Amino acid sequence: MGIQGILAGLLVGGPAHGYQLKATLEEELGPVWMTSASQVYLTLGRMHRDGVVSSRRVRQERRPDRQLLALTASGRALALEWLFESDDPDESVVRLAVARLVVPDRFAELTDIIVEQRSAALTELRSLRRDATQGFQREAIDAEIQRVQADLRWTVAVREHAGAIVQRPRSGSRSDSSARYG
Repeated sequence: MGIQGILAGLLVGGPAHGYQLKATLEEELGPVWMTSASQVYLTLGRMHRDGVVSSRRVRQERRPDRQLLALTASGRALALEWLFESDDPDESVVRLAVARLVVPDRFAELTDIIVEQRSAALTELRSLRRDATQGFQREAIDAEIQRVQADLRWTVAVREHAGAIVQRPRSGSRSDSSARYG
């Protein structure tokens, strides 16, 4: 689902504007999160067009007006589906980062889901490896097994520290609501 799921996931926490969404991810994930402002705004425009978000103009005295975005009912369903049903291993880190911010009471549940997903993937890969006999198949599968095992170890470690992780304050000064809308 990519950036649409990420942005929708962040909006589960309440209305926000595009700059705030991008800044939140940059602050939470640091150099791991890389996307351009134009990609964020293009995606938000598509989300608005598709009925995932609604928007309202917020006047600012000394700055251009901002569009405050909120999830629609279908947008909320899409966001929760992305958070709790996605099985894209490349999105696990950002799903957990977003969950920590917007649904901290369900963070441990999400770690359990990801552990189950990665465990199932590992079982499948081991089965495939037993049957691999041609060319470089075994080595390719072994490489993927190593990646999945590393993901699984990391997620288990996150799960073990879930309580402390959700208690950490948000990163950066821009997460303060007065800084968001100022």
